[in-house]
Amino acid sequence: MVDFAHGRKVFSGTTTQERHALLVEAVKLINARMSFGVAVSCKLWEIEAHLPKFVRGFSHAYGVCSHLAMTTLGAHLDKIQDPESVVYIFEAGHPYEDSARQFMKNAATCPATKQSYRHRGDSFLPKSDAVPLQAADLLAWEWAKCYAETVELPIREIRKSLRALFRYPKRIAVRHVTGAPLVKFLNQVGQLGLLQMAEQDGEGPVTVMPV
Repeated sequence: MVDFAHGRKVFSGTTTQERHALLVEAVKLINARMSFGVAVSCKLWEIEAHLPKFVRGFSHAYGVCSHLAMTTLGAHLDKIQDPESVVYIFEAGHPYEDSARQFMKNAATCPATKQSYRHRGDSFLPKSDAVPLQAADLLAWEWAKCYAETVELPIREIRKSLRALFRYPKRIAVRHVTGAPLVKFLNQVGQLGLLQMAEQDGEGPVTVMPV
């Protein structure tokens, strides 16, 4: 989306009007195909000061936001009484892929966490091999722009593209985590991590609950 918005790399040579038309069509496809969309955001400078980096998978905001997004999806499936489980696909080559792999390895070995995520499996694939990742990228971009330009600094109304994604509000959930709830959640993760480290047998992965 960064390249798309600025007409760079594969989008070089396209006009603003052409990219606008592509965005309109992309949103139509997403609305036609998406079962449920989740976007979670945070401020890196805020979360960095409280990260329990000694806990596997929580050395970066990537793991924190992944956890909150996945528990949101699991709670949604519980709410609508959908028995399906979920296979999670992550972008291979992401700068924090290692952290994400540690996070998923930890989650996959804990029955309670697996259940809260409805986790059936996970994989790391390049975007070129998993085209639907582009839909997730678009939703993440739109929510980040909305929070920065409409919520935090109200310099513009909600972008039309995001309004279009919100056409079916029961199929989407967005959230920005900050302040006391964020600190409380990260402290909880840290405390659970310390308890795990104190166990003599070293068994039992950390179980983290949604903030």
